[in-house]
Amino acid sequence: MKNRTVGVLVVLVVILALAVYINAQRRDGMQWEDGTYIGTSKPDQRGYFGEIKIVIEKDKIKDVDYEELDSRGNPKGPDYAYPAGPKSHHQYEERLIKTQDPEKVESLTGATETHGRFQEAAQEALRKAKEGDQSKPPRPQVPVTPPGEKAETRKWKDGVYTAETDFDREGYRGEIAITIVDGRVAKVNYDEKDENGTAKGPEYPYPQGPESEDKYEERLLESQDPKQVEVISGATETWERFKEAAGDALQKAE
Repeated sequence: MKNRTVGVLVVLVVILALAVYINAQRRDGMQWEDGTYIGTSKPDQRGYFGEIKIVIEKDKIKDVDYEELDSRGNPKGPDYAYPAGPKSHHQYEERLIKTQDPEKVESLTGATETHGRFQEAAQEALRKAKEGDQSKPPRPQVPVTPPGEKAETRKWKDGVYTAETDFDREGYRGEIAITIVDGRVAKVNYDEKDENGTAKGPEYPYPQGPESEDKYEERLLESQDPKQVEVISGATETWERFKEAAGDALQKAE
């Protein structure tokens, strides 16, 4: 009887050890732990940052909720000067659920900067999911003027300012309208048109030029300086005309 009891105990210990081992192997193979995870991006020059909530179930991204908030926690609304950004949120959410990888979420035209913030926030949330950290992060701190330095003075007068470049060898020129609100660039509208006022369309033989216009507009909104608008590969001439037109318009606003 005693030997039988010892034998049963040995079998139970083996079964328990095997269960622990299998569970450990299963956990090692999992990328994320179930739960809801929150990540944020760094704030931009206007104080907006991306905040994302990702729900993980059975090691899969099941739900995504993304917003861009100002320094007070208020989301971008319908009155935001560049609506392509807020309108892109739902599509980026769906793409992340489909791809299960922030790096595989492709950028949408006119929402390039939003795309960068979305990816940054999603990567942070998924990093926390690996650790099972469901804590809410503190609101990102918006950069302030260091002690001893003067805040940036108001550069431009409020209003709408337009400018245009000369016609290029193909008969197109850049036309821009910049809206200034509270001394800052609040809205940008740039097109390249022929002498009849017809904008470049999808039939234009070099589509990267027209496709880059929305991105250049958004980059000017972000940087508030035409000189800091970075070139997009394949759209160098459009970039040069955009900077020239934007510089002329902002000179009128001074």
